[in-house]
Amino acid sequence: MPRPKRSLAMRAERSNTCAPSDVGDHPSCASRTGFEARHRPLRCIGDASFASALAADVALLLDVDPSVHRWRCRVAVGRDGLVADFETWGSGGQEFLFVAADSPPSCDPRALALPSSAKVVGPDDVDPIRLENARAIVPYARWRVTLDDRVRLLAALDEEGSVTLADCLGILRHTSRPVAAVAALALARVVDLDLDEPLGSRTRVIRRQA
Repeated sequence: MPRPKRSLAMRAERSNTCAPSDVGDHPSCASRTGFEARHRPLRCIGDASFASALAADVALLLDVDPSVHRWRCRVAVGRDGLVADFETWGSGGQEFLFVAADSPPSCDPRALALPSSAKVVGPDDVDPIRLENARAIVPYARWRVTLDDRVRLLAALDEEGSVTLADCLGILRHTSRPVAAVAALALARVVDLDLDEPLGSRTRVIRRQA
């Protein structure tokens, strides 16, 4: 069965500190013009524009993070004009994420007496396998899945507990791309996939737990 998903925020580096001037030079404090979303964001509120390619990757991971319900970009935090790359809302409450290009990150928002929910995300916090899997499934977010196929898959999961992606080739009968349909259901949070291992024929699919 798929292992519990790892929240990106849980992986964020939180141990280093820096002077306020260092944070002011952080890419998250740059102009609002920058890297556009590499995908059509699923859970973004407002415009999606990022200060770096790394921030665009983090946005992609936020869209597949089961603990994140909604997020938005470029949010002012505190009284010093500091701008967080992301504000997120989810099972862990409200969080502010600062994306740092260095690894480990050289600055910590806590040094500026910001809320404890402020975290720094560096390159080491971006799991390359999870990122690659996210890139593979997100293009199918709006793939149409018939009600018959959805019910057929959920019935199989209720009976078997889990099925593989290979099994889905025979379960889903009203689509030319069964794996794309499963990806769409996973992004709609109807089913779960293990994105921490490379996706393949043996990847397990389970019913999403409420």
